[in-house]
Amino acid sequence: MMLTKKTLYLVDLAEVVMILRKLVFAALRTAASNPKVRKQASKLAQRGLQAAKPSLMQASRRAGQAVRSASDELSAGVRKFKAGRDGTDDVAKPADKSDGTAPQLKNITPKKR
Repeated sequence: MMLTKKTLYLVDLAEVVMILRKLVFAALRTAASNPKVRKQASKLAQRGLQAAKPSLMQASRRAGQAVRSASDELSAGVRKFKAGRDGTDDVAKPADKSDGTAPQLKNITPKKR
C-alpha cells in the first residue's frame, strides 16, 4: 500500500514538472515574439559580445600561433623524410623568414561592415 502511494506521488510530481515546463516555454515563446523584449535581448547580447571580445581575440591569436607552430613542425618532418628518402644525409634547411622566400600568410580576418 505504501509503495503505490509513493509511486502515485512521483507520477503526480512528474506531471507537475511537465506542466511547469510547458508554461515556462510558452512564456518564453510569447516573450520572444515581443519586439521590445527582442530589442532588449539584442542589446544584452551585444554588450556580452563586447565584453568577451578581448579574450576571444587573445584565444584566437594563441590558436593561430599553435597552428602555425604545428604546421612548421610538420613541414620540417616532411622535409626531413624527403631528404632521407632521396638518399641525402643532410636535411633541407627551412627558408629564412627575412629573405622573402617565406610563405605569405593570408589575412582571414573578416572585414568590418
